[in-house]
Amino acid sequence: MVKLDQQLKEDTGYLWVMARLEPASPFGRALARTPRWYGPGEEGALEAELGRVDALLAWMEQGAPAVENVVHLLSEFHDIKNSFQRPSNSPMDEVELFEVKHFLLYLERLAEEYGRFPRLEGLELRPMTGLLDLLDPSGRRLPPFSVENAFDPALERIRADKLQVERELRSAEGEAREALLARRREMVLEEDKAELAARRRLTAALLREKAGFFAAMDAIGRLDLTLAKARLARRFGCVRPRLSAVPEVEAFDMVHPEVADHLKERGGAFTPVSITLEKGTTVITGANMGGKSVSLKSVTLNLLLLQTGFFVFAREMTAPLFDSVSLICTDRQSVEQGLSSFGAEVAALGDLLRREKGKFFFVALDEFARGTNPREGAALARALVEYLGGLNCVAMMTTHYDGVSDAARRHYQVAGLAALDTAAFRAGEAPLDRLSRLMDYRLIAAPPGAPCPRDALRVCRLLDLDEEWMKIFEENS
Repeated sequence: MVKLDQQLKEDTGYLWVMARLEPASPFGRALARTPRWYGPGEEGALEAELGRVDALLAWMEQGAPAVENVVHLLSEFHDIKNSFQRPSNSPMDEVELFEVKHFLLYLERLAEEYGRFPRLEGLELRPMTGLLDLLDPSGRRLPPFSVENAFDPALERIRADKLQVERELRSAEGEAREALLARRREMVLEEDKAELAARRRLTAALLREKAGFFAAMDAIGRLDLTLAKARLARRFGCVRPRLSAVPEVEAFDMVHPEVADHLKERGGAFTPVSITLEKGTTVITGANMGGKSVSLKSVTLNLLLLQTGFFVFAREMTAPLFDSVSLICTDRQSVEQGLSSFGAEVAALGDLLRREKGKFFFVALDEFARGTNPREGAALARALVEYLGGLNCVAMMTTHYDGVSDAARRHYQVAGLAALDTAAFRAGEAPLDRLSRLMDYRLIAAPPGAPCPRDALRVCRLLDLDEEWMKIFEENS
């Protein structure tokens, strides 16, 4: 089973999305921390999961009130797994039995409410009525728990006798009082012994159904996570991706939600990404600060979401299932451990190629080999494009080196600042805001081998760098 690396989650923005997922139960949160990876051959299972999200989303769009009721019920569950990790001769205490009763009570309520939902194929939720009756012999269906008389025939007699002794103690004096106190101590011990025996029997009965409890916890978690996925999709306008049988990724108006959120806070707007990737390497070239890395991470993030059963941030997206999805950029942890950024990239790429040998994988490389001298870096990047073209993979690479796209399957360029109009400058506008406003972040299809755009001078001018320095740069470029 593929386990998503924490650094990959952070670098792509997957963690940002997960922070807004908001499952309500501890079981849903546990599943969200270790999302299921749907790899090649699991298309049917993924379609079933996406279908469940789709059904819930459509139902919510109709204003179904039961959703909020279910979310509330899910929030009432506590994680009781530890209570079942015990030897059979170790009885649960009253607090644990209260927690188990609480679980069973809310499972019954949740199952009743879930019955009002549209049918979600493969997600059944059944109450454990017999066990709840065992812990709630009075049938009042209230959360508190105590060892009731009904749990042991001797308890009613012992407690009645103890109560009578306590009544007599109110007026007793001298030796009579001492005798009653001694009698009460004996009866407390008898009561404790009978309660312990009752708790042993209850625990044994509960432990016999341990598998049923764990199955119920899993079902609650899956329902919670699926509902959270639907709520996330509704909040952000996400769409159901389509699965493809061919090694091609196609996305229209794809968004990176974290970047879009930051831009919105500053009064800007995200330029959606539309791109087609085929088997081999797609190269993206363009100006620095032109959004190449954002396009790369948008694709990687949405592929990760697709392969973990989420709707995607796009108008449309079609993709196959990969054995793995990776992003290689400067690895901060490796740099901190003493490797250069170039060394970290090469080490990460080497590990990936060894690990995924013979598999069908996706890899995105952000400005690969920029950390070494330009001549060697360009040659190494070109060689990598050609090498990846011979593997069973779909790859993306951003670069500012000329010639890297020569062997690329596809080539895109950031539209950039080609149409820059200095008359569009606004007085008092911050340089970075000006650059963001005037930069055209759209990806434009270009023939493989087309030279990289030359926007460095325009970028520097937009950032208000010293004019004398810019003049020298222009004379020497």
